[in-house]
Amino acid sequence: MNRPDAPQRHIAVRTNLLLVAGGVGLNLWLWLGLPLALPNAPLLAWTLLPLVLATTTLWSVMHEGIHAVLHPRRAVNDALSRLLAIGFPAPFAVLRFGHLKHHQFNRTALDRTEVYDPAENRSAVVRVRYYLHLLGGLYFGEVAALLLVWLPRQAVLALLRRLPTEEGLPALTDSVQRQLLTPEVLRTMRIDSLLSFALIATGSVLYLQTGALWLLVLALMGRGLLISLTDNAYHYATPLHAPGDDVRHALNLRLPRWASRLILHFNLHAVHHRHPALPWNALPAAAQPGEMHGAPAYLRALLRQLRGPLPLQTLPRRADMPTHRTRPLG
Repeated sequence: MNRPDAPQRHIAVRTNLLLVAGGVGLNLWLWLGLPLALPNAPLLAWTLLPLVLATTTLWSVMHEGIHAVLHPRRAVNDALSRLLAIGFPAPFAVLRFGHLKHHQFNRTALDRTEVYDPAENRSAVVRVRYYLHLLGGLYFGEVAALLLVWLPRQAVLALLRRLPTEEGLPALTDSVQRQLLTPEVLRTMRIDSLLSFALIATGSVLYLQTGALWLLVLALMGRGLLISLTDNAYHYATPLHAPGDDVRHALNLRLPRWASRLILHFNLHAVHHRHPALPWNALPAAAQPGEMHGAPAYLRALLRQLRGPLPLQTLPRRADMPTHRTRPLG
């Protein structure tokens, strides 16, 4: 059985390098290659369909970089991850910070997308906000970080203070100042932002010249839909965090073996939350015997989120559950 405390020796370096090369190639095709080729080969517009469908795999590769298991050398790991994120496009440091905080604050007031308190929010407003987030808003919020990295430090901290809080949790502003707002990290994010904007501007001009800007918009909307729709599917309607409880709870989702491998076993999400330092190829062996028995189907879990936001009072706290290995509601 793979040892969760020794992830480095399990990294599939050659496969990961091929995946990075494929991801960079897809991004270059989206932004530059396709608009240059369209005038002579209009049917190549159909290549956007598999490109959009590869979004989850692209995110899974970047996710390996976020957990520093894309490559054994940290400098190479981060450089490859930044390269992928530039064409995503979003600052890699922001993506990494947000995802690692998801692990730290899982199902707390800071990280439960679908949950709202009827005493504080009107249902109609919550529903509009929720569906905008679910159907693309999360992705375009990540893209907007290309602009946010240019804001003054105090403006960023002021935005963070508007986020919900929960007793006993560390202040998010402290983490942001230590991990994102240092001169070195800010310089890195702003360089990545400039490169992303250069790619966006060049690609937009090329598509405009061929009269096909709508294709780029459609592709980005498709990418945004898949990123946003899959983000919280592993946590939707699961029990909420209780003070002192384990934050590593998540759902595994059922997929055929080939499809699971295609998205780097991201569907083994409960396994990943228990062992976040394990590379993708080590996750199946780290699963507990019978763990996938009764796991929800992947597509069903995605569509289940269309039920909408859930009142805070309808979800139990994990401390109130008879066992931590809970089944999804509904």
